[in-house]
Amino acid sequence: MEINLKNKVAVITGGTAGIGLAVAELFGREGASIALCSRKASNVTRTVEDLEKKGIVAYGESIDVSDRSALFSFADGVEKKFGGIDVWVSNAGIYLPKKIVDTSEKEWQSIMDINLKSVYFGGLIAADKLKKRGGGVLINAASFAAVMPSVGSGAYAASKAAIASLTRSLAAELAPSHIRVVGFIPGVIETPMTESWIKNKGAILASQSALQRIGRAEEVANALLFLASDKASFITGVCLEISGGKFCVQNPQDAWA
Repeated sequence: MEINLKNKVAVITGGTAGIGLAVAELFGREGASIALCSRKASNVTRTVEDLEKKGIVAYGESIDVSDRSALFSFADGVEKKFGGIDVWVSNAGIYLPKKIVDTSEKEWQSIMDINLKSVYFGGLIAADKLKKRGGGVLINAASFAAVMPSVGSGAYAASKAAIASLTRSLAAELAPSHIRVVGFIPGVIETPMTESWIKNKGAILASQSALQRIGRAEEVANALLFLASDKASFITGVCLEISGGKFCVQNPQDAWA
């Protein structure tokens, strides 16, 4: 089965590291023109240069995804450069390692703005830009925290649970425009965001999944490639769990005993 994104234009927010970077590289290798954004300008420049060295057509801008005018302007720039947008991956996000009762209102607002409001903006952009192409795919980054939150990161979990709900609503609303909307729910994936967490609790985290290991960013990207392709044409309104079977049973480690 051939899966490719030839002649497609894919946007990845938060596309300079971790899962976002893995998605940008894979989608680019599969023929898509890549547009990415991130907050730090030097990271955007470096990533675009690295992608181009690999033969991938790439474009990037440094923006704050919670800034409506900045994100919409970025989308306009992508459309002007490449002629349109076919796939939009709302991947940008931040993690706050704090209990809810210790989270300030400012911190709460920041995590909701970056994690959730940016996905809402992505839905609005998809309704405009992807519709012009006769349809497309909107992919939203949720988290296993949306399924099962953890003590010490309640605001993050709340933002991701809202994204899972928003994904279902947008799937129904955008279906008449031939836009599929799907989410993805990573388990513990090795990225710069999770590096210290894995270093301190890696063995425990791995023991919670059926596969008994930490996931890799490219494994998430492989799943997203399928979701973005025409091979997933009847899949919408769902969030795909990519977690190695995290807590598929209460005691996954016992199968390995």
